Amino acid sequence: MLYYIHSIKLRRICMSIIQILTPVFTMAAMAAAGFVTSRFIEITAETRRFISFTAINFALPAVVVSSIFQLGFNRETWISFAAVYTSSLCFTLFGMLAGYLAGKGFGYGEMEARQLAIVSGCGNTGFVGIPLIALLFGPEAGSYAAVYDAGTMTSVFTVGILLLRPEKFSFRQLKAILNTPFITLLSAVLLAALGVALPVMLLETADMLSGLAAPLALILIGLLIPTISKADWKRVQNGYKRFMAAALVIKVLLLPAIACAAVWLLPFPESLGQIVIVQASMPTFTLAAVLFERYIIGGAKQFGIVALICTTAFSLLMLPVTVWVAQAIS
Repeated sequence: MLYYIHSIKLRRICMSIIQILTPVFTMAAMAAAGFVTSRFIEITAETRRFISFTAINFALPAVVVSSIFQLGFNRETWISFAAVYTSSLCFTLFGMLAGYLAGKGFGYGEMEARQLAIVSGCGNTGFVGIPLIALLFGPEAGSYAAVYDAGTMTSVFTVGILLLRPEKFSFRQLKAILNTPFITLLSAVLLAALGVALPVMLLETADMLSGLAAPLALILIGLLIPTISKADWKRVQNGYKRFMAAALVIKVLLLPAIACAAVWLLPFPESLGQIVIVQASMPTFTLAAVLFERYIIGGAKQFGIVALICTTAFSLLMLPVTVWVAQAIS
């Protein structure tokens, strides 16, 4: 009898591990597919831009619409949205502060410390986070992931821009927050809260498009790997090992650990706690390379791309542990 009970427990543990590892393997395979494709086909900047544009303006909004209209809006829903948004702001800003202090502590210059703040604090909570959360926890969770991403984008285009160009900050730059997923989130929340039902054709179209989000995001990451030249890798290896190590530790280890502590100490509902922890563990956001290239004189694009690739690889390796801890704590 005791053997039978242990056998059932062991089977459940194995099934739980398989459930966690399956989406991780799937994501790694998609990124590998992008890398392999780049070895056989010449991938231009326009090709990568097409994939990014399609994901951001069609696939991610579809995930948001598909998930929002499955929610039942009430007082608890609004409280949950506020909790997730506030958590996102707090974790992102804390990551920026930790990255900046680490950069100064390691003796890097002012601008390099600010770059470390960006790659350490700002996670890929939209491009990768939203489809991943929907894949792990179901379609409804995608709406809360979108709210978390709204907090990340708020931090990026306020404090993030201040860090990169403090003397030339303009409120016009805040218009960048109004990207397609964010506008879709606001519109969908308003319509759903008012009780407006979308036609079945639109909902089915959104469901179909939402399936593109994760593959496009991960394939694009795979396509970005060959864009780093040997000279860029050598420059990072020779003078910026501590820079990348700090980004990895803060982004993929420290922030999820703090999120775990917050979920354990504060009265987070089970599902929200898991979403917040996983979103806090997301790798450096894709726009880091774009922001560095645009705002930093002399070009430091490689920092953003190398940080994106390194933190994404490490994040995928750590994801099973992160999900297991999130389920245990929540």
